[in-house]
Amino acid sequence: MKWHNEKRKLSELIPYEMNPRQLTVKQHEHLTASLKKFDLAEIPAINTDNTIVAGHQRTRILAELHGLDYEIDVRVPDKKLTKADFEEYLIRSNLNTGEFDMDVLSSFDEMKLLEWGFSEEELQFFTADGFDEPEPNEDSMMKVTLEYSVDDYSKVIGAFGHLPGTKEQALFELLGLK
Repeated sequence: MKWHNEKRKLSELIPYEMNPRQLTVKQHEHLTASLKKFDLAEIPAINTDNTIVAGHQRTRILAELHGLDYEIDVRVPDKKLTKADFEEYLIRSNLNTGEFDMDVLSSFDEMKLLEWGFSEEELQFFTADGFDEPEPNEDSMMKVTLEYSVDDYSKVIGAFGHLPGTKEQALFELLGLK
């Protein structure tokens, strides 16, 4: 599949009714500030019938700022997306797949990071020397997320199957952490 740029008025674009992406008031404010300063640096993707695949929030805010006659660049596929391809790209384009290198991020001004959209919670371990991990204590709890391939997951469930209790309790028993 190949994509190319075309021009569309915001009034021509059709929001996808099943778009799961939402913005909080704070995120709306940050995106509005970004669009006011940088305009539309990351252009929306649409299907050949003008249905928005990616960029719902950007187009909505641009309409608030400039009205529906405002013309923008959009990315259009060379052929109509199937429902499966449409939904896959909708999710993939909105899924945050990258991570920040916290040591590199610490070289940025904390107040600017907050202004640009980070929350205080995300920056709670921010220091002038980088990010400090919280010191665990005897009463602290930590959430552990394990990712498995489908085959490995079946093996893990099989191993847990003969142990009593929840999967978490079984994991603790296997690790000797009762």
